[in-house]
Amino acid sequence: MVLFWAASGLELNVKSSNVYLLLSSDYDTSEPWISVYINGRVISRFMVEKGEQKWVCIARNMNKENENTIIIYKDTQAMPGDPHHSLFIHEVGLSEEGSFIAPKPHNLKLEFVGDSITSGEGLAGGPDEWDWITQYFDGSCTYAAQTARMLNADFNVVSQSGWGICWAWDGNRNNKIPPYYEQICGVCTDVYQKSLGSQEPYDFKNGSDFVIVNLGTNDNGAFYQPPWQEKEFGDKYKLNLNEDGSVAEKESKIIIGGVKDFLQVIRKNNPKAIIIWCWGMCKLQLVPPLIKSGVEEYKSESGDNNVYTIELDSMEDVEILDEDKGSRGHPGPKTHKLAATKLYNFIKAHC
Repeated sequence: MVLFWAASGLELNVKSSNVYLLLSSDYDTSEPWISVYINGRVISRFMVEKGEQKWVCIARNMNKENENTIIIYKDTQAMPGDPHHSLFIHEVGLSEEGSFIAPKPHNLKLEFVGDSITSGEGLAGGPDEWDWITQYFDGSCTYAAQTARMLNADFNVVSQSGWGICWAWDGNRNNKIPPYYEQICGVCTDVYQKSLGSQEPYDFKNGSDFVIVNLGTNDNGAFYQPPWQEKEFGDKYKLNLNEDGSVAEKESKIIIGGVKDFLQVIRKNNPKAIIIWCWGMCKLQLVPPLIKSGVEEYKSESGDNNVYTIELDSMEDVEILDEDKGSRGHPGPKTHKLAATKLYNFIKAHC
């Protein structure tokens, strides 16, 4: 199997003293990392070596009579900027006396859609680390992964650092999540990535029970960036604010329309889901009122009332100690834990 998105992975139930993975990866600049969890606790985290298939022992000398749940997470997000970035799990090996046990059923199916926060950027490394490198991603520890573990839920993630609802952190209007939502990993567009199936339609089957969208942080930040220019000599796009600091009418309409359009696509593919649009793990001033307007207009026009908004606790308010904080100025462990707890409580109340 090929793993594209952050927190994609494999779950196993086994009785075996030793467990092995046959792994391979490729990359030019952005190596993939994985985490191994046994019975809900992280046991190891490591970079997968570039090159041919290699067996790696991920569990050793366990009691062979005990049943153990093992989850392997890809900690690194999809990397469209590295055309060879890839990670494969080819086989799982057990000790001679080992056996696979039927998977335990999950209570719910969740989907998370977001940006660098949902990808786990900054969840590894200390607050003084600012290099944009893959070792500082930890997709297994995000609010999304934690919420899923708390609810015993199966889940999938669609997230990309710097991308938004309508434009990216720098105003780039090509780097937005909604157009790629219905593909397996549509943000990866290189020839090799396409050969792995990145552009194929995603099979939503019956959809998720809950879809949690955490987009808007980069749309907000782009208002404070210089105008974005399409290639070297293309058109420039300036995001405008009113004199009072609010978003100008043109941009307001674009964001509100983007929210409404995306909710329609999500609903089409998840007909029974409760949709939650959240924000706030980084403090936002400009975009939240527009997200709320988009949600309310969508509900009014469609008659779909199974859509909610939630403001999460911000890193600026809750992170005090170094151990609370993440790297690269991103939300740290405490903020992600609080977000997971708030989402858990909301979902439990609506199950």
